[in-house]
Amino acid sequence: MERWRYATLLREARETHGKLPRRLAVLLFAVMAGIVLAAAGLVDETWVQVKRTQEQASLDLALAVSDNFNRTLQSANHKLDGFLGDVALDSGDLHQEDRLREDVRRDSDLFAALLVIDDHEQVQFSTSDQFKTGSNVGEFKTAIDHHYLTFAHPRAGGGERWLPMVRPIGRAGGRNLAIVAMLRLSYLEQGLVALPRDPQTLVGVFEPDGPSLLRVPARPQQGEFRVPGALTDALSSAASSTFIGRSPIDHRDYLTVVMRNGAFPVGVVISVPISEFFQKWWPQATTVIFLAAILLLLMLILQVTLASELYRRREAEAKTASLAEETQRIAAKYRLLADHSSDVIVQHGFDAQCRFASPSMENLLGWTPEELVGQDTRHFIHPDDAERLHEEIQFLRTGCGPIRSRFRFQHRDGHYVWIESSMQMVEQDGVADSFVSTMRDITERIESDQKLAEAASAMAKLAATDQLTGVANRRRFNEELGREWRRTSREELPLSLLLLDVDFFKIYNDTYGHQGGDDVLKAVASAIGGALRRPTDLVARWGGEEFVILLPATDVHGAIGVAEIVRAAIEALKIPHGGSTCGYLTASIGVATGYPCRNQVPEPLLAEADANLYEAKRQGRNRVGAPPTDPVIWAGM
Repeated sequence: MERWRYATLLREARETHGKLPRRLAVLLFAVMAGIVLAAAGLVDETWVQVKRTQEQASLDLALAVSDNFNRTLQSANHKLDGFLGDVALDSGDLHQEDRLREDVRRDSDLFAALLVIDDHEQVQFSTSDQFKTGSNVGEFKTAIDHHYLTFAHPRAGGGERWLPMVRPIGRAGGRNLAIVAMLRLSYLEQGLVALPRDPQTLVGVFEPDGPSLLRVPARPQQGEFRVPGALTDALSSAASSTFIGRSPIDHRDYLTVVMRNGAFPVGVVISVPISEFFQKWWPQATTVIFLAAILLLLMLILQVTLASELYRRREAEAKTASLAEETQRIAAKYRLLADHSSDVIVQHGFDAQCRFASPSMENLLGWTPEELVGQDTRHFIHPDDAERLHEEIQFLRTGCGPIRSRFRFQHRDGHYVWIESSMQMVEQDGVADSFVSTMRDITERIESDQKLAEAASAMAKLAATDQLTGVANRRRFNEELGREWRRTSREELPLSLLLLDVDFFKIYNDTYGHQGGDDVLKAVASAIGGALRRPTDLVARWGGEEFVILLPATDVHGAIGVAEIVRAAIEALKIPHGGSTCGYLTASIGVATGYPCRNQVPEPLLAEADANLYEAKRQGRNRVGAPPTDPVIWAGM
């Protein structure tokens, strides 16, 4: 998307500004091409320099290896001269032979063994058990025939590898003799390993037109290494030769240096993997490439930026002319919406000063916008709503919004109007500056909600009231009993029940009719209600002519006292009753008191009150049936 955008801007810039962008682009592209060519030349130059440096390092290493190996061979040859000068091998003097063995043991770090062989390939003398006197050793025949110092193929001996150095020593007893010095390869390798070199660099020592002598690092599993014939041939005309080729063993490209230097017939080969060149060349090359890429990117960014800036400048000039007209059109549109909206749009500062009010303010609250702008509107808020509205505005100031609020605002004629307001904070330069409020009249909705709440409350009260007597019904009593049972169990308080039954009510109903019976029940309910003094006490119609009274936090003594007051109040009504033994209406009451616990239910308390009611009727009615008043008996019922 960005590439398309910049390409579009560049194309429009060229089309708009004519020759200037094209000339600038040609100049920039020419500079970029020069950067690419310079970077390519630098990369090639670094490769040539690294290659030249590596070739020189390989030649220096080959010279050091050749000098080290020749010095070691020269030292071995001088020691052999010393051995041979002290001993006449053809004399048969065993003491002299023992002395030679002692000399070999003294220089055992270099010499592993000494052999003397004749031209019939027989061992005449040996310091090693591997070569017995009189045994045949044909591997040194070629060296004897050549009559000069030479080397044989390395061989294993005594758990290590030996390099046989064969040196003719003339005739003795009618035979040509040669001494074979078994040099320890481990001793020779120590001098080579100590030379500074890369671990991947191969160092080898060989005899031209002869065997390979040693190799560092040693790789017995790859067998004897071979020096290409083209290089060994080149040594005949030059002291050293260099070439780059692929190894047939690991199929890797190597830079190989072959050198012959010194008095002994040995050559040195140094092979360095081309990958080592890349490891040294690549950081330099990547640095050059990276810098060139940065320069190219900067040139490209410069080109695109200049073209884009030219295009934007032209577009800005074209848009500036129409900006004022567009601004006026948008302002007129929003002004039209504000003027004709039924909702009131108001802007307030957080200091409660009104900054703007739409014309519909006059229709809603009677105030003209001119009367409110600049006023502190907190004076128009109902006192009961002022603190809450202030907290909501401060909460809005923290950036938590929008906020919807309800409050009462004073109308111009003095009454209050319920307002629903949606408030949104306005920032100026990242700082809370003011808030905009959209206000609408919800007075009718509030009044409707209040009427619905009152109707719901009346319906709830009607559902919990006995329609005949006006006291609580059984459903309401069960709810209150459960609530008080839990409360008194938490507070460890007593709870008492009074179960009341009108005496001989069936006879009264049959004698005076159902209307008379209903009137009696109303009078009894009124008398009970008048006898109760605490607002927490509850009287409810239990069913038929039975009433139940709930007495929270009342012990058995208090319950009996209340029961006697209720019984006396009913008796004091003096309602005539021809079917009663005393001639007027009375009631019997059963009392029960307990200390509720969480793991108990109230049904046993009701059953106890019913049993005591039955006992009061059995004893003659118009009395209170009470439980024993000993608190020890009733505690924890």
